[in-house]
Amino acid sequence: MDWSNIAAFAATEFLLCLSPGPAVLLVVGLSMRQGFWRSQAASAGIITTNAVYFALSAAGVASLILASATLFYVLKIVGAVYLAWLGIKMIVPLWCSWRRGEKGDRPLAEAENTAPRAATSPLRLYWKGISIQAANPKNLAFFVAILPQFIDPAGPVALQMVVLGSISVLLEIPVLIVYALAFSALARTITERFVLWIEAIAGGILILLAGALAFERRA
Repeated sequence: MDWSNIAAFAATEFLLCLSPGPAVLLVVGLSMRQGFWRSQAASAGIITTNAVYFALSAAGVASLILASATLFYVLKIVGAVYLAWLGIKMIVPLWCSWRRGEKGDRPLAEAENTAPRAATSPLRLYWKGISIQAANPKNLAFFVAILPQFIDPAGPVALQMVVLGSISVLLEIPVLIVYALAFSALARTITERFVLWIEAIAGGILILLAGALAFERRA
């Protein structure tokens, strides 16, 4: 087993995990609205999806999916539509706040205590994490296109796949935890309107990602 390849993969994967993609945006939004622990239910769903993608890649199923232009296109469009829908849902609250003429200048924590909303169950958040991560077939492509680049064909291929896949899944856990802790702490100081703007911007990013995903040419 080539440990230099493993170290290079770990560094690459860590940098990719830091980028604020749809999964990070979901965890950040939940941590600010429903607290750290509930956001971790979604994180668990995200990690579960990554583990499933790795298993598919190791079994060779992912290669078959990527080899089918029609199936990949269908998955891409479905994922793009779902991401766009999530983005629109994140923009609507800001628009509704404008329509009602609300100032939204109270700290978020105070607003949540005086006007509490029904918290989403951890199970539903878990499945939401799974759905948003599974909606982007690029995650599947990652396990197919990037993992093999760090495999030493002269060594035990199956063992290397297990090690690299495990590293990929385990590295994302602390990254999501740090994001959730940081943004859940901000709920004590930031205002409702600020959160609505953050969510709306994140929703716009999701819509842009959906458009890029839908119109990207398949390599």
